Formats: sequence, C-alpha cells, structure tokens
Amino acid sequence: MKAPQVLLMDEPFSNLDARLRVSAREFVKSLQRRLGITTILVTHDQHDAYALADRIMIIHNGAVQQIGATDEILNNPANVIVAQFFGDPPLNLVEGVGRGTTWL
Repeated sequence: MKAPQVLLMDEPFSNLDARLRVSAREFVKSLQRRLGITTILVTHDQHDAYALADRIMIIHNGAVQQIGATDEILNNPANVIVAQFFGDPPLNLVEGVGRGTTWL
C-alpha cells in the first residue's frame, strides 16, 4: 500500500450539490487529520478553502497575493483582491485619500 506524503486535490467539490459538498469537506478534513497528510487544495470557492485549510495561499493572475493562517487572511487581507475573495456578501469598497495616499 502506498503512503503518499502530499495529497493534491484540484477542485474536488466543484460538481457536487450543496449538501453533498459539505459532507465531502467534512470527510476530507477528518481523513486528512487522521492520516496526518499534507493536502494541497486548489479551489475557486472560498468556503472550501476556509473549511479545510490551516494555511491559505491566494494567487491571482499567477502572482501570490497573500499566504497565512485562515483567520489571519480573513481578518487582515493584504489587498482588495484577497478581501474580495473572502467577501461574503461582496465587499463594499470606498475610495478615499489620506496624507498623500489614495485608498480603495
């Protein structure tokens, strides 16, 4: 029997209905914890990322935007791209200017 050190999952829940998706996330998380295996999950769904990850890397157009613990990224997004990824409902952005810096 093979014992991989890393499990790579590419959009594993994308074609599941909502209820099955939740139970599949729970199953994968329990399996991952029980086996103690590092898992790399590629997803466009922030709920999948937040439910399964200890650490998250946000990549946009091939560039890393932020790497960190899930709560750190949720509470302290590095930029608008990261904030919009975890925004649920979508973010309200307000432009402003302060001491020579333009904020969005």
